Amino acid sequence: MIKEQMLDFLASQMKCEYLSDLRFLQEGKRRILAERVEALGADEYDLRQWNDALEYLTGGRAEATAEAAKAAITSSLRESR
Repeated sequence: MIKEQMLDFLASQMKCEYLSDLRFLQEGKRRILAERVEALGADEYDLRQWNDALEYLTGGRAEATAEAAKAAITSSLRESR
């Protein structure tokens, strides 16, 4: 069975009609998204998918490990816009 791509999974979890809606969530929903990301195990997705999510959701630069990318995503999502 092929596992769903991380960004598609997160869009589904947040009930986004389009993947691009993830980038424009209001502050409260961004915090919920941070919680969803935090609940994922760093080993559930490969480093490429973590870094893709980091770049797409936050504009952040690629990290050397999945754990670092996960931490950067959650930290950025929790910050106010």
